[in-house]
Amino acid sequence: MTGLEACLWLTPKIFDDLADPVPAVEAFLDHHREWCEGRPLTLVFAASNGDHVLNYAGRAHRADRFDWARYNCFALGDGGPDALARRHNLDWLSRVREGGERSYNPYSAGPMFVLSEQEMDYDLLAGIYAALRSVAEARGIALTLLEYLEPGPEFCRSDWKTTRHPEVSAAAADAGGHVVPGVIDVTLPLAGDPHRYAAYPSGIPAGLAAGDFVARQAAAFVADFELDGIFLGNQFGLVGFWHPDNAPPPTPSRAAGVERFFTQLRSAMGEGLVYWMDTYWRADVERDRWAMSDACYATLDAILISTFAVLVERTEIEPNVRGKAGLDPKLLFGLDFVDPWYWYRTHLDDRRTYLYQREILPGLAAFVDGVSFFANDTFGHFVPAGPLAETLVTVCDAERHKPGESALKPSTPVQ
Repeated sequence: MTGLEACLWLTPKIFDDLADPVPAVEAFLDHHREWCEGRPLTLVFAASNGDHVLNYAGRAHRADRFDWARYNCFALGDGGPDALARRHNLDWLSRVREGGERSYNPYSAGPMFVLSEQEMDYDLLAGIYAALRSVAEARGIALTLLEYLEPGPEFCRSDWKTTRHPEVSAAAADAGGHVVPGVIDVTLPLAGDPHRYAAYPSGIPAGLAAGDFVARQAAAFVADFELDGIFLGNQFGLVGFWHPDNAPPPTPSRAAGVERFFTQLRSAMGEGLVYWMDTYWRADVERDRWAMSDACYATLDAILISTFAVLVERTEIEPNVRGKAGLDPKLLFGLDFVDPWYWYRTHLDDRRTYLYQREILPGLAAFVDGVSFFANDTFGHFVPAGPLAETLVTVCDAERHKPGESALKPSTPVQ
């Protein structure tokens, strides 16, 4: 294969029936047929916010149920999810529908609602993984399959982060306009925990570093479900989301704790893949402000250069790519269309950033190894055919500009 890697994200929202995933998998691969030709395909399956990975008790507990990412703009707060949804939706109606607001939250997040009442368990999840594998194999597609692990409380319930272990999850995140705690700090010690876990069948010993637990538990989950690896979302390991001013002081002890997490994860995963979504900022900023290190970068197989329009400083995208080009991991360039957990549609709501991503990609082709995007929206529908096709043209242009690569398809400018 000579093309850029296509790293696509999927959520269970695409399935009409969680127990019968094959039809939706077939439809997904039909919809992305041209993306599967001549380039490696990686799927990031985001079943929840990763809490199901952290809570997983092992093979004997495959019938255990867990909440999945079946919501639009899910968040917890005082009064419980129903009361919060009512308050959020009134705020959304007042500001967006009645007030005409067209920027930031709650416009980008949209209203709070539940898409599906289907229940999910680990047996059903295993069936989804198997369907993705078998349908791809039948089509001759060499599929790389990763599960998603989110550090914060977005997308669905986060029992491990918010109930079992709030002592290591006190950092906050803006989840659709609601700033709530629940972000894992890998450097903090855990309280003792008698629950059974795949990696700790006798429970978690008091004082264990949160990062050590995540590393071993994620590796156990990947091994049990025969996945190719894990995808760490939203700058996992580096608390203080999305802007350098939000980062905690990069003390020597924090730097040591961050590095320990990444090196422990690499050791636990063995040959398993570790993909990581960055902070939206350059490597030198991540080193100086978040205590990231070259040793941490060296543990990774790929880095997603975050370009999501709702958060990115547009002027940072190109410096971020160029600044990480000398690192060991592959670089994946983020492309925006839709969001699986919020209602905004970048190709409609932030056309300027949508076009900018595509304008600069060919010129950065020498530095990137792939592209990545959310392949379904918050309603469970795939990216519309028009934007998907025009973006593929841009990706082919980038492949043509990459040293040693040849064009796969003719070029047509994005309109």
